[in-house]
Amino acid sequence: MTLSREDGQLYYKLWLPMLDFVNRKYRINRKLKSVATAKELDPADVKKIANKLWSDVTIIDAYLIENPDLPDDHREIIRSWKRRIQGKFMMERHLKKGTIFISLEDEEVYQVSGIISSWEEMFLGAPMPLMLEATFMPFRDVIISDGLVMPYNILVGGGMKRMFKDVYMTAKKSGRIHQSL
Repeated sequence: MTLSREDGQLYYKLWLPMLDFVNRKYRINRKLKSVATAKELDPADVKKIANKLWSDVTIIDAYLIENPDLPDDHREIIRSWKRRIQGKFMMERHLKKGTIFISLEDEEVYQVSGIISSWEEMFLGAPMPLMLEATFMPFRDVIISDGLVMPYNILVGGGMKRMFKDVYMTAKKSGRIHQSL
C-alpha cells in the first residue's frame, strides 16, 4: 500500500522544505543549496540532514515558527512528525494494507505504508525477512518512513524467520499491530 498520489505529493511538499530549513540552519552540507530543487541527491547527504532533525525534534517547532503561513492541516502533519520512531526493524511480510515491520529493540509490530512506491516494489526480490534501519513517522492516519532507509545485507535463517513470524502472528491475534503513531 502507498499513500494516495495527492498525499504522496503533499508529503514531499512538506518534507523537502523542512530538510532545506535544517540544512540552512545547521550548515550540514554547504554545497547542497536546496534538497527540494536538486536534480540529483546523494541519499547519504540527505540522511545526515534528516539525522540532525531526528536528533532534536524541537527543530520542528522552530520550522513552524518560521513558517506561520502554512495551512493548519499541513502544520498538524509536520507537528505529528515529533512522534517518529527510529531503530532497527525486521521487514517481515507485505500485506495489501502495508508492510509489517518488527522492532528489533522491543518486538513492537508496525504496519507501514509506502509513500509513492510500495515496500514490496522498493525491495523487489530481497530475501525476507529483511533487516533495516529506518525512521517511521505518522502521516495523517497511517505510518510511513522518511524515505531514508538503510537495509543490511544479512541472511536470516529458518529459526529466526519462524521467530519473527510468531511475533507477527501473536501481535495480529492480540490486535497489537500499530497502524498509526
